[in-house]
Amino acid sequence: MGLFSKKPPCPICGGKIPLILPSKIEDEYICNTCYNKIDMGADQENHLTMQGLREYLAFYEQNQRLKEQFVISERIDFGLWDTKIIFDHRNKLFCMSKNPDKTVFEGQQLKSFTIKEDSTPLFEGSAAGIRRYASTVTERTMAMAPQIAQSAANRRMARTLDRLDDGKVNNSAPVQYFDIPEPFQAFNVELHFDHPYWTVLQCDMDGPRFDNSHPDVNNYLRSYQQSIEEIEKLVAALRTVAFPGAAEQSVGLGPVGMQAAYTTMAPPTDAIEEIKKYKALMEDGIISQQEFEAKKKQLLGI
Repeated sequence: MGLFSKKPPCPICGGKIPLILPSKIEDEYICNTCYNKIDMGADQENHLTMQGLREYLAFYEQNQRLKEQFVISERIDFGLWDTKIIFDHRNKLFCMSKNPDKTVFEGQQLKSFTIKEDSTPLFEGSAAGIRRYASTVTERTMAMAPQIAQSAANRRMARTLDRLDDGKVNNSAPVQYFDIPEPFQAFNVELHFDHPYWTVLQCDMDGPRFDNSHPDVNNYLRSYQQSIEEIEKLVAALRTVAFPGAAEQSVGLGPVGMQAAYTTMAPPTDAIEEIKKYKALMEDGIISQQEFEAKKKQLLGI
């Protein structure tokens, strides 16, 4: 039978099978209407049988009732093109979409969650409690201030050299871009379920980025704080629908965070020279006096 030959009707609903790139399960073609209802973990979908599909479609019809009663209380937006999560606080439901058009989860089906900055734990949550770990991102960002200042100096030098011949901007000097990696790349979220079709669901939100032409520590930290506020909203919403009685506590750095802190914040061999560098950054307006005083105390160990 050729690719575009007429195919028998869908064995599930009797609907028409598309001629181009039809979906197939266990060597049987199914219609787009049935196939597009599938919303499950990749491992479950990869091992889906026709009998399993029939059982899933029965679950799908039951889940429709949750979609119909879903009243959006809160939306969490992980960026323009990233994950959207909606919550129904009253009915303790949530859905990984901007509308309840995918699988709606009951809060009691969430066993636990973790949120990390790359591989460094930031939040862990379950019925046993919500744990917030200290982050070293601010300190690591501050430690990059000398590199950022050097990048700005290199750009100024390039512009000066560009004007040496005739006093005009000729764009003859190579452009100096700041290309040092940020302290972390993304907030990584994992949701662990007791659910027939989902074991774990992963999503992420990009961390803030430096402007590679005009990097600025304060701008980066402001963006980071805005991201943290969204993460805190997510944690609070998950707690409301899944673990309403869980106590919340702040703890120190996890093992990964401790290693990052040790690597980043090891004391310099000459604290006085480092203090002079940070004072120059303050005088140039790159860091504030408060940030300078905090760094000075750290370098002096007080």
